Amino acid sequence: MTDKFKKGSNDNALFVTSACSNRCIMCCQPPKYNDDSEQLFQKNLSVIASADIDTDYVCITGGEPTLIGDKLFVYMHSIWNRMPDAEIHLLTNGRRFADVEYLAAFVKNVKGNMVLGIPLHSDNPIDHDYIAGAEGSFYETMKGLHNFGLLGFNIELRVILLQQNHQRLPKITEFISLNLPFVNQVSIMGLEITGYAEKRFQEVWIDPMFCTYELTRAVAYLEQSRIQVRLFNIPLCLLPQQLWSYSCRSISSWKQTYFDVCERCKVKEQCCGMFSTSKRFSKFIHSLS
Repeated sequence: MTDKFKKGSNDNALFVTSACSNRCIMCCQPPKYNDDSEQLFQKNLSVIASADIDTDYVCITGGEPTLIGDKLFVYMHSIWNRMPDAEIHLLTNGRRFADVEYLAAFVKNVKGNMVLGIPLHSDNPIDHDYIAGAEGSFYETMKGLHNFGLLGFNIELRVILLQQNHQRLPKITEFISLNLPFVNQVSIMGLEITGYAEKRFQEVWIDPMFCTYELTRAVAYLEQSRIQVRLFNIPLCLLPQQLWSYSCRSISSWKQTYFDVCERCKVKEQCCGMFSTSKRFSKFIHSLS
């Protein structure tokens, strides 16, 4: 994670805990059972205190940040006190926000720009709960999403491309359009092959090259529904050209890499590249000329 914030960077992130209420089958940062939030707390506060006051983006991630109690609110206040115009991007599974008392406490502490990045693994509870590794997580996440929707929060919904859900991508986007039309953005994301994803590679991995039909239909459906859609962590050479405009340079610079073959690619500067942390990659990475 980031030891020092950079003004104008989208890589500024605070890792606040390894604990999580989910056990996602493809988690790149496997949760731990010991509480490490206190040892991370002072370090993170020091990073915030040394930041340029004009820093405009900070991501809070884990683990599950809502598990650290009032420390999360201290982080939020510290960021906005130091960087009043900063947008906080909170990555959370959303389950805690099904609790209206916690939701009320959270909303009370929101003093600036906030975006919530929340994963939805499927359009049905059986698949979602299996991927999340937590029974009942689908309904809690959905309730949390609706609670935030009623309050008008900016929500980025995240769908990670997996063996378990790629065929249902069009169904998932249809479900989002019908049941979560208030979300601001849907990010469809390629997989980082590390942590649980490395250990369960054969179970979870689907090469994006084999998902172009589903990706194209999902993007078209969201466009028709006027929901912004972005493709993260998928190199351009694995996408049909009609989807390039939806692709983002999404991988943090500190863990972004390219293969030798990429050096002569005409679209390298627009491409997200690959995760240097991944232990395996698509077999179809190639240069475009």
